[in-house]
Amino acid sequence: MISQQLLGWYSVNKRILPWRKTKDPYKIWISEIMLQQTQVATVIPYYQKWMKSFPSIEALAKADYNYVLKHWEGLGYYSRCRNIHATAKSLNGKLPDTFSELIKLPGIGEYTAKTILAIAFNKQEVGVDTNLERVGFRILGLKKKSKFNNNRVKKFLENIQDKSKPGDFNQALMDLGSSLCQAKTVDCKPCPIISDCKATTNKDPLKYPEIKKNKPIPTVNIAVCIIIYNKKLLLMQRPKDKMLGGLWEFPGGKIEKGESSEAAVVREVFEETGLRIKSPKCLGEVKHQYSHFKVKISLFQNDVKVIDALKIKEKYLWTTIEGLDNLALPKANYKMLDIFQKNQ
Repeated sequence: MISQQLLGWYSVNKRILPWRKTKDPYKIWISEIMLQQTQVATVIPYYQKWMKSFPSIEALAKADYNYVLKHWEGLGYYSRCRNIHATAKSLNGKLPDTFSELIKLPGIGEYTAKTILAIAFNKQEVGVDTNLERVGFRILGLKKKSKFNNNRVKKFLENIQDKSKPGDFNQALMDLGSSLCQAKTVDCKPCPIISDCKATTNKDPLKYPEIKKNKPIPTVNIAVCIIIYNKKLLLMQRPKDKMLGGLWEFPGGKIEKGESSEAAVVREVFEETGLRIKSPKCLGEVKHQYSHFKVKISLFQNDVKVIDALKIKEKYLWTTIEGLDNLALPKANYKMLDIFQKNQ
């Protein structure tokens, strides 16, 4: 059987990961959310730091959100952090053990719910992520991505799942998909299920499933200003329901068509803060890439002596450079800080 061959391979080749040393539903939940669209090597230090600070649902629920957000800083997809914290506060110290209840919780979808149930509660569920889906498509020899084929793969994996070790079955497929059966590279010879793989039989597994060509990533031009008053920097907190929600950043915004970067930063600072800055000093340029777009940031500095006109709708604060250690900032803002400090 495929499941037995897969589990035999997994027992010898499984990755040693910190969240695999436990069946604690809370720890499985946090690891699964962190791992979504993020590499394992990136997640490990975040997971370890998180568990040291928030070893239980109760500890997480009691923690201040800004402190929690600081632990997530750099992982991206900040709505996930907000959902985790909201969920922890809504629970009575433990996660439910049914799909119908888990799926109701903020930030927990079908994949996460089924994976938690399989690994933490030993229930007959298969959480199908991109790795599992790709392996399933190749075993069945399916090329075209469609709702019908996606459902075929799900049903197939559910039917072959080992009934005694559902958690290991899920994790074995994860490891297979992230090692021998990757999207752009394959190593079929040591694969434990090579004899059952139609894509391998058809001589070109990399064509299964078909991969859509990525669209060109657009670049957005932005002007940002580090405003200084009494040796402190002005930061504003992004709205929690927006991209990078809850993080602190310097004022600024998009450069309009036909507008110079200096004119844009003067306009954006006034619109966001009510301050009228004059002749801001240009410090340099920062480039940063997000998942779906790039930004090219023209960075300025302006020292102000009076802040009577300050009018900011969002939450804001003045802080020293040292005070930034307690705040969660977008990665691009750290690049700006490097340039700022080199210019001082």
